[in-house]
Amino acid sequence: MSLTIGATPAQAEGLVGAFRDYSECQRIGSYGVAQGWWEGYSCLWESRYRYYFLYT
Repeated sequence: MSLTIGATPAQAEGLVGAFRDYSECQRIGSYGVAQGWWEGYSCLWESRYRYYFLYT
């Protein structure tokens, strides 16, 4: 199960979503780059929440 907070416009930085699986975080991050929503992204594991957070 994943929780997507929403897409951010190009050039904006911040949290985009939270995901249980690293692969899902990577998939959404790559999709956002392909759509031109952001130029880059990172998926960071937060052990206290047990989720991967997608930042752009």
